[in-house]
Amino acid sequence: MIDIKRIWHSMPLGEGNDLQQMDKQIDKNPGLWEHVAKWIRHTELGFLPIGRNEIGEGAFANVAEYDTKLQNVFEAHRQYIDVQLLYSGEEVAVVAPLKKAKGQQDDYNAAGDYVLYAEADESVARLISPNSWQLFFPNEAHKPCMAVDGKPGPVRKICIKIPFCA
Repeated sequence: MIDIKRIWHSMPLGEGNDLQQMDKQIDKNPGLWEHVAKWIRHTELGFLPIGRNEIGEGAFANVAEYDTKLQNVFEAHRQYIDVQLLYSGEEVAVVAPLKKAKGQQDDYNAAGDYVLYAEADESVARLISPNSWQLFFPNEAHKPCMAVDGKPGPVRKICIKIPFCA
């Protein structure tokens, strides 16, 4: 039997990731996490087309190219876990406990699986780069796409959406 936790722990996960929460999700649906891990290892990530790319078993990858920002809002998801990795460039994501998010911008968008917030207390910055992936769970608000050291730059991001098991 494949040790899927070992496979995920061997990926370039950056500091600050909640690996215990990841392990609990793997325990709840190991086949899904194995499927996504195999997709990552067997896919030429640099050649994925911009937009939504189906992975299977309810998972998909959104691919985008953009310049990082000096300002952004926090977002949170209910249905999916984000695995954010950059094929090129680097950015900062600011992360906080969802219960510390304030200033909800609008109602929850079920079709897009997001709700936006103006700010959040107890936030910390995490680097996302080709060697530092970040996972964001539904109990976290995150402000993605932020410039490193206040200097916007181009990135190619792959945001893998894995269904969350409550």
